[in-house]
Amino acid sequence: QKGTKASIKIAGLNIKGRGNPNVLHDDNKWYHIWQLIREQKIGVLVVGEAHLNDNHKSDIDNLFGRAIRLEFTPDAEAPAARAGVAFALNKNLVDTEGMKTTEIVPGRAMVLEMKNMDGTPLIILGVYAPNRPNLNAEFWKTLKAWFVAHPNTRPTLLGGDTNLVEDAIDRLPSHEDNNSAVEAFQDLKTYLGLVDGWRETYPTTRAYTFTQPIALGGSQSRIDKFLVKKDDFEHTFEWDIQTVGIETDHRMISLRLTTERAPTIGHGRWVWPAHLIRNKGITEYLNDEGLNLEAELDALEEDKARGQWNPSRNAQTLWASWKSRAGKKVRDKSRIVIPKLTEEIAEIKNKMDIIVNDKELTEEEKTLSGAVLQEKMSKLEKQRHNGSRLSAQVRNRLEGEVISTYWTQINKPHKPRDIINRLRKSTMNVEDAPRYETNSKNMADMARQYHDSLQTDQAGVPRAVREAKTATVLDRVARRATEEQQELLKKRLTLEDVRYALRKSANFKAPGLNGITYEVWKILDQRYESAKANDKRAFNILRVLLRYTMILRSTGLSKALSLPRAGCAHSTRRTTKLTSQTIGRYRC
Repeated sequence: QKGTKASIKIAGLNIKGRGNPNVLHDDNKWYHIWQLIREQKIGVLVVGEAHLNDNHKSDIDNLFGRAIRLEFTPDAEAPAARAGVAFALNKNLVDTEGMKTTEIVPGRAMVLEMKNMDGTPLIILGVYAPNRPNLNAEFWKTLKAWFVAHPNTRPTLLGGDTNLVEDAIDRLPSHEDNNSAVEAFQDLKTYLGLVDGWRETYPTTRAYTFTQPIALGGSQSRIDKFLVKKDDFEHTFEWDIQTVGIETDHRMISLRLTTERAPTIGHGRWVWPAHLIRNKGITEYLNDEGLNLEAELDALEEDKARGQWNPSRNAQTLWASWKSRAGKKVRDKSRIVIPKLTEEIAEIKNKMDIIVNDKELTEEEKTLSGAVLQEKMSKLEKQRHNGSRLSAQVRNRLEGEVISTYWTQINKPHKPRDIINRLRKSTMNVEDAPRYETNSKNMADMARQYHDSLQTDQAGVPRAVREAKTATVLDRVARRATEEQQELLKKRLTLEDVRYALRKSANFKAPGLNGITYEVWKILDQRYESAKANDKRAFNILRVLLRYTMILRSTGLSKALSLPRAGCAHSTRRTTKLTSQTIGRYRC
């Protein structure tokens, strides 16, 4: 599977004010902003028309301070006006230690200095430019004067609401902007060595970030944008303009920024889509295939009784094949079955792209049709956004006040994962110039091979010495299994043991390599119980899981898991913490 460079997603959105001043109110936008940042994995969000003051920031920090680092600049002269720039940094994805901000124009421009993913400096200039042409021109001149006076500060990115366009193609209906404002903007852009990344990526495409209400004409413009250093443009990708579910008349702009030294990473593990867990076609397929699997396992039992065993067709291979076929079926289905709301949004977006770029339509037709479609898209995005928010609220209501993995996750400090940028390759000669691997898959293989070699490297250590050392270490373990626990562990697993373990398994956990989550097994068990209550034949997933667990037990995997086996000489020396849950899951 081809990977991409590790990167940070940087976005900008004019939120048109914070909404209700009470941060706990449903109409306050910061709950929605955090949801947007979390769901879209945004590292840095440049917020325009933030309308913040110190009290508002304090309230937001109290709610989201573990996950978001918030910095802002208010408009000191008119704090209630449409002004204010803020940076919201996702602590899960970016390093906020040592970052600093510098206010250039109160409420209008602020510089953020932080670390890029490889530790190099990343400087972002966030702006919300005045709307009036004369003030807009003066704003860009003021910014240039500041950078002339601070030659050591040069932004990698300039982003936000510029309130102007450089070319007529970026307005609908098309027209030129005020010359003095455009010239001042271009003068700053040239001085800082910046280019319009979206326009460089899509030289002739029409797309807009701001739409007036239909009652006011429905005109559109691409006034929100990111400029990037010419030298860094090649390290950017996924330039995008999208409608979001937050109450605003602007669309969000975004890009991904990587570095030359960033490692190549995969796209992550495939996970069984949640919306397909209860899909009728999928559950019927799994039931039929499961019944076939049970029949094959029964046939193997008969072969085993006759002393027959086939290394290429046994319980392990049948189980692995069943999971592989199930995964393939769901992958194929997921390409066809798309949530209706997502499909509607994609269809409208496609219509918008066609209409605004159709050379046969008049400017008036494009303007009106585009505004109507944008209004529909905004409603659908809000519907999707609010549906996702409702699901999060339900989970928080159920698990937010209970000691659980979820409770721990939302209450612990957040910090980005450490990315291994490269590993040094081994060489035969220590004097050779070092060579490095930057592909994450290859780095994982290198680490696996290294640790495998540690497990197998026993050269020069006599077996008797190794066993004696092992016994010495085990004898120092203070915790011992009681006789009652030892007897319990010797008992064979039952269907009730497997059912108990499955029901106690946490939801929303990361799956294994096959992508199948606990929720899938639970749904299959529920289907079986329902069918049994109605005297219908159905796939008994617990029976298969029990058989597979017994096979693992007999092959000695339990020893690798530090779990005692019946008759094991060292059964009282195992280090596994014995609880009712582990006993219920693993005893044999």
